[in-house]
Amino acid sequence: MGCLQRGILLSLSLLGMTGCVHAITATLQSGFRTSDQWAGPVTPIVPNCGGRTTGQMTLGAKEFSFDPFGSIIAIQGNVEKDRLEGSAIQAAPGQQGIAIRFVGTIGHPANGPPVIQGTVKSGQCAWAVTLHRD
Repeated sequence: MGCLQRGILLSLSLLGMTGCVHAITATLQSGFRTSDQWAGPVTPIVPNCGGRTTGQMTLGAKEFSFDPFGSIIAIQGNVEKDRLEGSAIQAAPGQQGIAIRFVGTIGHPANGPPVIQGTVKSGQCAWAVTLHRD
């Protein structure tokens, strides 16, 4: 288990699972006038960074909220044209915060629906992200 996963698990044990899930759900559902729901695989591209998860994103006209690891942390960010950038810091009492960043683009393929592709990075870990509209 990598540093990010250990830190996130420690944070969850300190915060309590119910409160964390409620906070993530509220974050993902608030603040967007015109929003789309997106979901898809978040796959480690660096060894020892955990397994594949399913990420969920709420995408608005100018901002987004992305949960890459199943209700553990929400990355808030901005949308400019077809580029998405955001970050979050997960802190546990008495420990250094864990920074996580997402950078992606919205692709518009000629033969299919739009797709969001990007990368989540934290410390030495990185994950490839591919999201489709729900």
